[in-house]
Amino acid sequence: MKTKFSAILDIRYKALQSHERKMMQHNLLITQKQAEIDAFMRDVGEVHFPKSGDFGAYIALVDTRDRLLTHIDGLHSELSQLKAQAKALREEYKHISIEYEKIKYLDTKEQESRLKLLKTLGDKELDEISVLLHRRR
Repeated sequence: MKTKFSAILDIRYKALQSHERKMMQHNLLITQKQAEIDAFMRDVGEVHFPKSGDFGAYIALVDTRDRLLTHIDGLHSELSQLKAQAKALREEYKHISIEYEKIKYLDTKEQESRLKLLKTLGDKELDEISVLLHRRR
């Protein structure tokens, strides 16, 4: 049954679904960033320093390790930003969900009142019919 809130309810529902998709995509970004960090951490773990040999090779390995660690720090920074954005998205989702539930409640109440009115009208019509039938006897 359509009510005056049905169109608003549909819009709120679509906004809720859209926001859910946005949150899922954002969580996927967080997972990908974490996987990227893990891959770089493995790369750092695979850097083995020679026990003997050329000092230039040692300096190159130290430089490589330092660059990897600097990159990992940057990735951690990006990950923390993504997590902060995810928190903001969850808060926004919470508000959208509350708005949807409000409209859904109003829509349900409107439907119930219409059904009650229809039932009351139906009962009145039945009463009138029974009075008319009783008078004919």
